[in-house]
Amino acid sequence: MRTSIRLKILGLTLTPVALILVTLIGMTSYWASTYSADQLYRKVQADLSVAQGFLQILEDKDLDSLRQLSQSRRLKESIKQGDSMRAQQQLLDYKALYKLDFIRLIPTSGLGDRLLSEDSLAKIAAQVLRGQPMTGLQLLEPEEINRIDPDLNSSMRIPLLDTQRAMPTKRSHENRGMFIRALHPVASADGEVIAILDSGRLLNRNNAFVDEIRDLVYQPGTLPDGGIGTVTLFLDDVRISTNVPQEPGIREQGGLNRALGTRVSYDVNKKVLQKGERWVDRAFVVNDWYISAYMPVEDMSGKRIGMLYTGFLESPYTEIYHQTLIELIGAIAIVTFISSILVMRSAGLVIHPVSRIHAVVKAVKAGQRKRIGMMDNNDEFSDLAEQFDTMLDLLEDRNRQIQQAAEVLEQKVQQRTQSLQDKTRELEEHIRLLQATRAQLVTKEKLAALGELTAGIAHEINNPAAVILGNMDLLQAVLGNEAEPVEEEIELIIQQVYRIRALINNLLQYSRPGEYTQSLAPLDINQVVQDMLVLVRHTLEKQAISVNLELKASHLAQANVQQLQQVLVNLVMNAAHASPHQSSIQVCTNNWYEAGVCKGVVIQVKDEGKGIAAEILPHIFDPFFTTRDNGTGLGLSVSYGIIRRYGGDIQVESELGKGSAFSVYLREEAEFTNSDESTTEQLLASLAEVQRSQ
Repeated sequence: MRTSIRLKILGLTLTPVALILVTLIGMTSYWASTYSADQLYRKVQADLSVAQGFLQILEDKDLDSLRQLSQSRRLKESIKQGDSMRAQQQLLDYKALYKLDFIRLIPTSGLGDRLLSEDSLAKIAAQVLRGQPMTGLQLLEPEEINRIDPDLNSSMRIPLLDTQRAMPTKRSHENRGMFIRALHPVASADGEVIAILDSGRLLNRNNAFVDEIRDLVYQPGTLPDGGIGTVTLFLDDVRISTNVPQEPGIREQGGLNRALGTRVSYDVNKKVLQKGERWVDRAFVVNDWYISAYMPVEDMSGKRIGMLYTGFLESPYTEIYHQTLIELIGAIAIVTFISSILVMRSAGLVIHPVSRIHAVVKAVKAGQRKRIGMMDNNDEFSDLAEQFDTMLDLLEDRNRQIQQAAEVLEQKVQQRTQSLQDKTRELEEHIRLLQATRAQLVTKEKLAALGELTAGIAHEINNPAAVILGNMDLLQAVLGNEAEPVEEEIELIIQQVYRIRALINNLLQYSRPGEYTQSLAPLDINQVVQDMLVLVRHTLEKQAISVNLELKASHLAQANVQQLQQVLVNLVMNAAHASPHQSSIQVCTNNWYEAGVCKGVVIQVKDEGKGIAAEILPHIFDPFFTTRDNGTGLGLSVSYGIIRRYGGDIQVESELGKGSAFSVYLREEAEFTNSDESTTEQLLASLAEVQRSQ
């Protein structure tokens, strides 16, 4: 699809502008969102600190009122005289004055019975009896409230409501009460504590408490239009005092439809209540997202009993952010549109000479002898037209020269073709010679691999094994029935001797593999692997190398057992040479699946050596390529050729410092291929490379 030059000029001109504008939009959007979010989180955290301070002020205020009452001479006289009616009236006056939910005087003479029946009082009474006043939050069970003031139970009870994103619960009501509790000792003239003043301010359904904090923190003008500032006190995860609306936009007679009895979201519960950390982030509150701050609140003994929350609705800030972004994008779009019009008008000055040059190019392409001639403007296009005409003249001369050279080239091509045909015939002859050489090299490589194994084992073990077996037969014949007590041991010795013979037979069988045309047979790969280990066990034991087997293959694979043993011995010996002393080699077998169909069996040999460098990895199957001083460079090449003849494959994975893994893929039914030619061609290429290097 062709694009006009006018559009290209427009694109070249506007692309940098567009990139700058898009970058500006992105940076502005990122800065606005990041900075604004950071400022909002700072604000809500400061709001939470104000709410925490306000709660502390209430606690100190209640304690201060008890301090004043404890110093009342009239109260002390009433206690001294035993005038309980007079003392009770004074307590009622203080209760009404400071808007307390309960206040009571506990003489020390009757304190023991109360401590037995009131657990919350028992936890803190000892400190008060030592003359230390106390104040703070405390949870009271309905049974304790019944002893203090039964009328408070109805105010404490809050039904639980289903809440989105909250932690599941089987409770239906919250019956406990959270109180601001203050206790102050009343001392006699000689400093002895004669009574304890105990007061409580119920925070369940205490809307005035949270509304006062909200009005203090979220005054008019501090939030955008539609913004809602909220404050909540939680008992565990239940809202017991809040001005969060239960449903957006629904209000009751005289105030908000408060979300009392709803519960905090699971994420906040986990972080604040369970871990005791603060939450300063956006959070789902009842029915909408709020910029929120939560902190755990503790009772006088330091136990977490709930949370304090401040927050405001997120959506007004999101709308402001989106509106600002839309306005910015709109302004940029207008600037881009005006710029496009100006560029299109200016592009005509460039397009006219280009169109003239384009017309001449099309004419020349059609075979016409046409030139551009002089241009009206004395600028770069004029120079271009002059140079283009000169180029066309030179092009005609070059075409004539090329035609002449083509005729000469045709003759040379015919000569080169004949020479290549002669070289090809010579190369085919070399390939045939190398095929015969390769068969001899395979046998020599296999004998070299077995040399150190068979020389020290076959001769030295066969004769002693025969002597042991013969003497054991003689021993059984001589002893007769008297050999019955050790019959089991004798049989064990004979079994082990036969096992030694089997090991020697495997070695001798491996050393007589035959020619490449040997017949193939379905093989139990697991058994072949186990037989192979017998051949290499002596060498591995000298290096203190262990072999870990994972034989999971359940299918058979068609191959020649001697040649397959040759391949496996070569791979295991290479792994042993590459592995450090006292390491391990892992040999695994598995079924080979492709597209859900079992193709055969895969054998993997994995070592813990240094690994193979990435630049060497592509050449490890090349003939004569070796990294060992005493290596021939034919072991892997020959092994690769053997497996490829069966229609299989050898793959390698290696990582420096971690080791290498060779995987041998064998088909369930071999697909015999003539891979000798490819291997021989590699030999020829390697020999040629050596000859060139000399």
